[in-house]
Amino acid sequence: MSRFVCLCRTLPTCAARTMPVSRKLCPLAAVSSVRLTAPLIQLDTTCWVDNRAFSLSTQCMKKGNTKAKKQMKRKSKVASIEEEDEVEPEVEKLVNIEELSEEMENALGHMQKEFIKSVSLRPSAAQYENLSIETPHGKFPLNQIAQVAIQGPVVIINMAVSPQYVKDVDDALRKGLNVNPQIDGTTLTLPVPKITKEYRQEMVERVKTIAENSKEVIRHIRSKYVKKLNSVKGDESKDTVFEYTNKINSTAKIYTEKIAALAAKRSKEINA
Repeated sequence: MSRFVCLCRTLPTCAARTMPVSRKLCPLAAVSSVRLTAPLIQLDTTCWVDNRAFSLSTQCMKKGNTKAKKQMKRKSKVASIEEEDEVEPEVEKLVNIEELSEEMENALGHMQKEFIKSVSLRPSAAQYENLSIETPHGKFPLNQIAQVAIQGPVVIINMAVSPQYVKDVDDALRKGLNVNPQIDGTTLTLPVPKITKEYRQEMVERVKTIAENSKEVIRHIRSKYVKKLNSVKGDESKDTVFEYTNKINSTAKIYTEKIAALAAKRSKEINA
């Protein structure tokens, strides 16, 4: 009977259920012609390895628990990834870097147009048309209340459409362009400025003013998008906020450098 017990302790439960017991090993089973069943084997599931006992059922439970924990970790990782995928499009929709770049590109294009209109060594009517005129009814660009033309060495400003603003235009020309126009009825006449060292310096200062205004527009656009990002700061991860803040700052830096480079190039052309 001792040999039978040893055999039961070493055999797995599943094998013991299907394997008939030898009549030589177990006379009792031979007499009754009964196979060993699960209840008989499950009385003791202890195995011996290197003179150390351990339970088969305990090991199986440990393996099962380990697999369950791994599956839970995988599910949590997948869930976190899905949450990030759901959140990021919302941030991209709120802080669209492409739209940010487009707005800054428009500011750069406006500055280049201002250089063409207002900064030139050659006489041009455009240099006078955008001059802001302060009137009792508000501010207007000169081209909305007058017609500007260049005839030879003089600039002619025709105020026939708005004669009530002749005095306002005269004041704006004296203060804004430092010139002394001659008034004849509704017409103002002033000489085309000569290209002197002082005139070149004046054009360079105008370039700096236009460039600084453009940089201010870039800073305003950057501030607008940073405020949008800060509005969802509490709902987003620190890494996401940091990433988009860097994108906004780097884009603003790129366009600020472009503005500075174009202004320096224009100033160099004027002084050439």
